[in-house]
Amino acid sequence: MSKKLAEIPSSPSSERHYAKIETGENPLIEGSKLRQRWQVLDPQANSSFVIADTHFTAGQNFLAAAELWLQCAPATAKLHFIALETAPLCKSDLNHVLQQASQTSVLASQLIENYPLLSPGFHRLFFAEQRICLTLIFVDADANPDEALTQLRPSLHPSTNAIKSVTVDAWFIQNSVSEVFCEHIKHLSNASSTLVSLKTDESTQKQFKSSGFEFKDTQTGDEKHRVLFGQWREPATEIADTTTTQTATQHKRKAHHPVPWHISASPHHSHSRHAAIIGGGIAGCTTAAALAQRGWRITLYERHNTLANEGSGNPQGIVYPKLSPQSSALSRINLSAIQFASRYYQRYWQAPEQQTPFGQQCGVLVLPESEKEIAAFKKIAEHFKQQSEFIQELNKNEIEKISGLPLDADIGLYYPQLGWINPPRVCRDLVEHPLISVEQADITDLSYDSAKANWQLSSEDKEDFATADTIVLATSTSTGQFSQSNHLPIKSIRGQISIAPANSHLANTPQLKTVLCGAGYIAPAENSFHTFGASYNLNNSSLDLRLEDHQHNIDLLEQSVAGLPTALQIPSADQLDGRAALRCTTLDYLPIVGAAPNYAAFLGDYSDLRRDASSDIPIPGQYWPGLYVHCGLGSRGLSYAPLGAELLASQINGEPPPLEQALITALNPARFIIRDMKRHKI
Repeated sequence: MSKKLAEIPSSPSSERHYAKIETGENPLIEGSKLRQRWQVLDPQANSSFVIADTHFTAGQNFLAAAELWLQCAPATAKLHFIALETAPLCKSDLNHVLQQASQTSVLASQLIENYPLLSPGFHRLFFAEQRICLTLIFVDADANPDEALTQLRPSLHPSTNAIKSVTVDAWFIQNSVSEVFCEHIKHLSNASSTLVSLKTDESTQKQFKSSGFEFKDTQTGDEKHRVLFGQWREPATEIADTTTTQTATQHKRKAHHPVPWHISASPHHSHSRHAAIIGGGIAGCTTAAALAQRGWRITLYERHNTLANEGSGNPQGIVYPKLSPQSSALSRINLSAIQFASRYYQRYWQAPEQQTPFGQQCGVLVLPESEKEIAAFKKIAEHFKQQSEFIQELNKNEIEKISGLPLDADIGLYYPQLGWINPPRVCRDLVEHPLISVEQADITDLSYDSAKANWQLSSEDKEDFATADTIVLATSTSTGQFSQSNHLPIKSIRGQISIAPANSHLANTPQLKTVLCGAGYIAPAENSFHTFGASYNLNNSSLDLRLEDHQHNIDLLEQSVAGLPTALQIPSADQLDGRAALRCTTLDYLPIVGAAPNYAAFLGDYSDLRRDASSDIPIPGQYWPGLYVHCGLGSRGLSYAPLGAELLASQINGEPPPLEQALITALNPARFIIRDMKRHKI
């Protein structure tokens, strides 16, 4: 995969040929015998089925498969469709091609409406009330297409070949593939996997046979289409066994593949499909909703008598973009997160007429704080110059028009798909699900009963308060109170927002129309009040409002744009209301999302990294069975939480991931242990 933080040049539709193929005539679908396979899925099993297509083009195969899925698969089952594309169409060309092909279904309209930014990486879209999940993988033209499948595999280390966290049930092969690509297919296939290839030459057959497929040449209902149909058989060559036994001879001086610490030696499989989620903020509630949507029974424990009582309790939370012209894990995850969040909150921004919206998709306008930031803004705008629906570089006149205020600013970046949301209302709505039960309890301790393969939860008032085989710690700054997670280097930073009366009742007075971010931020008026801020106070856990922080927030507005507090008629600090809470932050500013590592086991298994950071240690990580963490979202919880919840739910439920493996590893809770061992800090 390309690591560039920039758009992929779109492929003009005039240069591509798209055959009009109806559902019943699609050779890939018919050759894979999907109707017969889907009709026998167990409606009681919460089944899932995974298709991988090597060429998305305009999505004809996806739309045909999705329509068939809705016709004959159980309503409880979920279709995952993974599609690769090296030359994606832009949205207008996609619309044109589908119109030309008479693809005017509801699914086609939803695909066009939600079609993502043309940036390298994974893009997850949902259809039919999440019965269908499309993961589009855009591969930059200067990157190797083989890398796309690499990112679906948890590790390339030979010692992990037997570990298959995700497999594909049906492969759609539309073009020639390399030997490396075939090797990835082998490791991503299962005993029931099929492969249909439009390439029927002898060389193609030989390649796929070496991957473990037995083939026959077959003809579909359309006589013009001949395809190869393959059924996967276990290759004769042995796959290296995973080992957790450490010996000195196993550790070579230089590793050809990264040490597989980021994958579990014993992946967790829940038999009860019941999860206990500790923490009722935005991280816990999004995770609860993501698992409940997959048929899991959820008990959510919140120590306060209301949800979103701590860091998620502000009346206006910003879906904040934090991009950089440099490509790093932080900037790439931020890009993925804000795209996913903008789609996630659509149902809250577009509430029915009889319901008050949960927020406003009014856009977010970011103003630079320095000459260095001005240069960075120009680079970011250049990277996405063809993606005006996502980001726009504004001049002074455009800034005044978008913001509604006469601002003294010459350049800004505008994100029209973002806005603000009311986190407490969103949290309450997310848990309104028949499979989610909310209980007030202060869970203070966890212990694992290996004989029963269950976790014992103890509360402040009662030992062994409850049990569950799957636990998610969405406990923000309290995550360190549990012995299994007290090694995580999280820190608490106090933040205070200010709330001021708006001047919206005054006639002929300019009104702020978008979220404005600079040194500080301010949102458009809601219920005749502006929310703005926010302070960053280290080594202070007091939740009492402080006058100096209100003044600090006013000063931030002035630093953002000279005269802004006056233009909005913000009163003096002693007349402001507000709210204070604690943010949970990490050393690398990335969230912590994933399975909880066994700290002592990591220190033992990877001790050689202290001696040589490039040691080849063929040992997968030892993680606590069924224990996961979702915290460290900092001041961007509304941006990070939906994607983090989707990632966790995919891992817990054994589904294809919504992010490439490199970024999943960057979020892994064990990253700090490995990093500190290499740096001789532990």
